[in-house]
Amino acid sequence: MKVDAAILIGDRGKIRPIRGENKNFLELNGLPLFFYSLKALEESPYVNRIFVVGDKKRIEKAIAQHYLSLLSPERVIPLEQRRNLYENAFLAFETALEMERKGGGVYHGKAEEKAMLYLPGDIPLITSQEINEFLEQCDLDSIDYSLGMSTEDGLKPFYPTRYKRGIKMAYFHAKEKKYRQNNLHLVKPLKIKNRHYIQQLYDYRYQKQFLNFLKLLLAIYRAHVQWKGIYYFLLLHWNLLLSRLGLERLTPPFRKLIKVDEVEKIVTNFLDCRFKIVETKVIGAALDVDNEKDYETMKVRFRYWRKYQDKLINRLKNSIAPLRLKEKE
Repeated sequence: MKVDAAILIGDRGKIRPIRGENKNFLELNGLPLFFYSLKALEESPYVNRIFVVGDKKRIEKAIAQHYLSLLSPERVIPLEQRRNLYENAFLAFETALEMERKGGGVYHGKAEEKAMLYLPGDIPLITSQEINEFLEQCDLDSIDYSLGMSTEDGLKPFYPTRYKRGIKMAYFHAKEKKYRQNNLHLVKPLKIKNRHYIQQLYDYRYQKQFLNFLKLLLAIYRAHVQWKGIYYFLLLHWNLLLSRLGLERLTPPFRKLIKVDEVEKIVTNFLDCRFKIVETKVIGAALDVDNEKDYETMKVRFRYWRKYQDKLINRLKNSIAPLRLKEKE
């Protein structure tokens, strides 16, 4: 089974520019940042059409300029952005459905069962192998929303050292491991009954800002989740605070109180859909270019990190089972 994918690179709503412009069009090794997501999707055997939602004229211009770097540009469909990330995601979904109704697609099931793969355009270390590993573990029969995760151990090789630049991300601390979401979302949009909360999650994503923390806490409270959901939310942020203060050694007792399967139940309740966390061993998509410092670091370290990824992928080839993306018989 193949899925349609959408790269969301709009610059409306609560988007942070870098150097005064849309970061997805910043160049890295001669290509716009979003082209790395695009090329990785092209190389995946599980991906059908690729929608790119943003400034349509600018997307078309970039594709025309770098046409020869694409494997199958006919599969790439630029779409003009709407007001925010949520509307852009739904635009790609609606367009895919409309194309299928007109006989141009491969999906012939019910609209509510259609899944789409969503990802951003600011993750230049993404690879087709990470996309494949993620999709191979997603169960479309029993899950409506699969969210990819990378582990702290997997991301340590990208940390800054005494002599070299690097990127260190914030994690959510669980009993099992420390996790960072890897920007890969396989979603059945019509199955998420509380999908209007997704835009709020995105708007308030910078939890270092206390006001955003309060707004997200209020959104969770209004969603009528059980008190355990609020308790977990506060525990997760307490661990984040300790980590930011350099008190990581104090987090283990609190981490033991947070279980991944309980987090999945809470998100299932919050969004009113069947939610699952999917861990990948191939690393790269979690490292997004979030600010100018990250961009400068990526420019300096990109080729070295790509070589590291190649070695990791080769090492994992024999350990990752050749699964198939699960589908109904």
